[in-house]
Amino acid sequence: MRLLASRLDAAAEEITRLQGASVAVGLPLTASPELAHYEGPLRNLVEWCHSSAAEIRRRAAIAAQADLIGWTPSGDNTAYDALMTAAAGGLDDQLAAFDALGPGGDMAAFFAVLTPAQALGVALARAAQVGARAGVPFELRFAANRQLVRQAHAEAVRVGDKAAAARYAELLNPDRQLLLFDPRGQGKIAEVRGDLATARHVAILVPGTGNSLANYLGGPEKDFKAIHLTAAGLSADTATIVWMGAPLPQSLGAAAFDLYADRSAPKLKDFVDDLRLRPEVHTTLIGHSYGSTVTGHAVKAGLHPDNLIAVASPGWGVQAAGDLNAPDTKLFAMRHQGDIIKLVPTADETLGIFIPLPDTIAGHGEDPVFMPGVERLASGSEADPGFGIDMDAHSDYFGGSEAGRRAAMNLAKVVVGVDSETYEEARAAL
Repeated sequence: MRLLASRLDAAAEEITRLQGASVAVGLPLTASPELAHYEGPLRNLVEWCHSSAAEIRRRAAIAAQADLIGWTPSGDNTAYDALMTAAAGGLDDQLAAFDALGPGGDMAAFFAVLTPAQALGVALARAAQVGARAGVPFELRFAANRQLVRQAHAEAVRVGDKAAAARYAELLNPDRQLLLFDPRGQGKIAEVRGDLATARHVAILVPGTGNSLANYLGGPEKDFKAIHLTAAGLSADTATIVWMGAPLPQSLGAAAFDLYADRSAPKLKDFVDDLRLRPEVHTTLIGHSYGSTVTGHAVKAGLHPDNLIAVASPGWGVQAAGDLNAPDTKLFAMRHQGDIIKLVPTADETLGIFIPLPDTIAGHGEDPVFMPGVERLASGSEADPGFGIDMDAHSDYFGGSEAGRRAAMNLAKVVVGVDSETYEEARAAL
């Protein structure tokens, strides 16, 4: 198909050359007066060649997306068939209507009137526009993001990036449900476990410093799976999301500043708002390490979950709980006794000695575990001496050690709305 398109373009150029003129500069196609009556037909032919070549390339691009999926004699070829229908022109009207909607179009209403095959074909053919789009049914977003992963995998194979190719191959496992995927830069991803359409409890986990798409597998992915399995064990009507929809600081120095949280907060708010969860759904926002700073800024920006939990937090970006401006959100914090985060001063306490820095630039406010109005949750480390340091404690809240499993269970109890154990209760029980 691409070869045919190239030959049509070449034919148009050759017609123009032979007539001694150029369509591009608006000169007549016919150089001699006696051929003037051929001007209109020749110009129409040139335009037809170019427009036909563009149309063939468009269809070839869609067919190439089908090739990424492939056709198997005994497998499920629904996605492949949907793209091939689009490539053959069977969804031209639907694709044109989708494109005409623009960024502010009502996606829910658009997809509601399509047949399942039409909806899937549009979602796959316009994967980059559908994958993170509000109002698109979750299953179609999953399909679109899967297609984006296929594209990234094919590119990684083409350039010989074996690590990335292996990572994307893992993300193509059938049980993956991605609400967001973008391999550019540090990468963006949001993955869900459970059924968002029917869940009564939804948790959103935001990881912290040093995380990116490159270390997602076995890192943030492992943590959010652990939270989901624990919470789903308490209530089957639970869905859990891990969100990495904006760059995170990659060093402790960068994590001292608010810049990443300021930029991430509106994106996190939009992401959660765009899920359009039912009003009765019980939502919990969990931020780990710098991720808690992101969640705090998002709540200040107007995101109001039922629960907000800071885990191993450098701060929500406020000095007092009331500064979050979320009176209906229940506030929780958790920190292991030996977590090194307790030794990290705010940037305004350190740099401010030499360079006056306002709180809006550096420092993340008060430690949430000490804030009035915040319930400190037991983490399973209450028997440890308060002055000791455990270098592994900062990442041990989602399973692994005995303390990590107890921490994960306490977080899960908040997610599903059952009584959790407080720090004070755990200390009193020693």
